[in-house]
Amino acid sequence: AAGRHSGGPASRGYWGGGSSPDGGFPRTEAHTFRGTGSERAGAPRFVRSATMGIFSCFACCRKRKTSVDDLPDILQKLAIAKKPKDAKKSLKLLLALGDEAIVPAAVMRSGKIVPKLHTWAQSRDGELRRTALICAATLSQASESSGCAEALATSDFLMSCGAIAKMKKDKRLARVAARYFAAAGGNQNVRVKIVDANIHDQVWSFVKSKDAETMKFGILAYGKFADDAYCAKQMCQENLTVDDLVKFFFARITKTDDTDVENWCLMAVARLAQAPLFSDKLAKMDKLPIIFAKAHDSIAGRKLPAALCVANCAANKTLRVRLVKHRAYQLFVDMSKVGSHARRDMQDYQRVAALGFRNLSSNFHLRALAGRVGAVEAVVRMLRSRDQDIRRYAAKAASELSLHEENGKKMVDFGVFPPLIALAKSGDKYCEDEAVTALANLALTEDNQAEFQKEGGMEAMEVMALSRNPKVVKIAKRLTMRVRMTKLRTAARFAGKMAAVQKEELMKKGEWNEDGDKDEFSRA
Repeated sequence: AAGRHSGGPASRGYWGGGSSPDGGFPRTEAHTFRGTGSERAGAPRFVRSATMGIFSCFACCRKRKTSVDDLPDILQKLAIAKKPKDAKKSLKLLLALGDEAIVPAAVMRSGKIVPKLHTWAQSRDGELRRTALICAATLSQASESSGCAEALATSDFLMSCGAIAKMKKDKRLARVAARYFAAAGGNQNVRVKIVDANIHDQVWSFVKSKDAETMKFGILAYGKFADDAYCAKQMCQENLTVDDLVKFFFARITKTDDTDVENWCLMAVARLAQAPLFSDKLAKMDKLPIIFAKAHDSIAGRKLPAALCVANCAANKTLRVRLVKHRAYQLFVDMSKVGSHARRDMQDYQRVAALGFRNLSSNFHLRALAGRVGAVEAVVRMLRSRDQDIRRYAAKAASELSLHEENGKKMVDFGVFPPLIALAKSGDKYCEDEAVTALANLALTEDNQAEFQKEGGMEAMEVMALSRNPKVVKIAKRLTMRVRMTKLRTAARFAGKMAAVQKEELMKKGEWNEDGDKDEFSRA
């Protein structure tokens, strides 16, 4: 600053001394990169550009963006870091690469970073502890097949993270711990470990936190823990009572102004509804009308989780008739009409609809009703979807609906065999199981079997007989034997008819003898 205002080197600017090349602008103003607004406005454009370019170059050299090429050096620094200052600096560099898919695998290969993160996550240095937990959350969320999430989620680490909920003084640390559980809960192996160790009881303290951010992460984590039926059932049988769960979530669903909190609570309720105790409690506490009101909402963020809740409740056989009275079939028929070309937030509508059809159609009388409200057409339409998951759920629904004979005839009329046969030959172990089961249920009558053979079903069964799935092989062989036996019965009936016609002709000619004396076949 002194040089700039006293005519020193800084005041001479880029050009050295005297007047600037344009002849009228003093050289003392050529430092306009740090000048006032009026100075910057009066400087020639090329002078400002040149000066800005030099300083920008220097700034880029000082603050070069971290890239994947720096990952080996970062991991090396983390492995040898001993002081908290060095550890924090290296962890921040690693977090800058958190979105890269190769980072979790590289961390696992190093073999030294995960134990270091466990140690730093219990450090007395608050900033280091928070940074380590954020890094653990990032690695757990990004690692789908690397095994990094499972390696981080040791029993001691999970217990220590859950215990942070009791530390009410450090809100930032509690927020970061809740964020870790929200990220790690997306991994199936980790959430099973969390639920089996009853750590979800500790996470419930995050859900009830007075800090808004901590509560949001806690709700998100709790919903992810219940993402499969086993965990949902376990979570509804432990210390937390189902009454408390229903009251808390529905208080947020009906009263909050935060749409994210409302949507996450709806998703948590939808996933917990896989547990029969929870779905029964929803019915007893008269919460189903609220769920159906949200399921008919025009906003996808509300409609999708609420409809998923209805579909999961339909797995409870005691609630199916009650759900149908609330027009659950019509809800799923409408959702099935939204194809994969729809908006991103509406692309899962068909998956939920197919799951709902499958669960509701496990009752004989409800199968007959499904055929009258358009469910059969919807299922056949979803079997032609480009989405593999939609086709798989639709095949499940087809296998249930086809147990009703009238529904089976309608499906065949709508052309169900080509997509099912294609799905059976797809090679996907889940899809082929459901498709072969649906084909076996459909090919019960002779008319359906004739159509099945026209569409190349017997060739598909030969392929299925070579499957590695023993259930698929068994069903394929049984279906092949059934079709062959039908052929034999058809041939026997045809032979019987021909014999009857021949007998009638012989009787007309007077050549028929009951004892068979004049019968050429008998004499032979």
